Amino acid sequence: MDKQIEKINLDIEKEEEKRKILEEKLKASTERLKQLRAKKTEIEDSEMVKGIRDLNISPEELKEILSSIRQKKNAVIKEMDAMEKRTFDKEQEEKAV
Repeated sequence: MDKQIEKINLDIEKEEEKRKILEEKLKASTERLKQLRAKKTEIEDSEMVKGIRDLNISPEELKEILSSIRQKKNAVIKEMDAMEKRTFDKEQEEKAV
């Protein structure tokens, strides 16, 4: 019986060591992913800034353009929400019939 317990204890130690190694690898991989995502964002940001600079517009013009885009985006979202609600209401009416 003692030999069985000793073997199980050894197996437990081995598995705990494997788990520790995997946790370290996971931590390293998570950090690498974080760095890669940050680098990707940095590159995307640089590309956006370059694209805006290539437009040769003033900061004020850029603000106006972005404001216009936001307003149109919000209007589109409101319309989509309204369409979705009408579709849902129509489906509910059809189910009730």
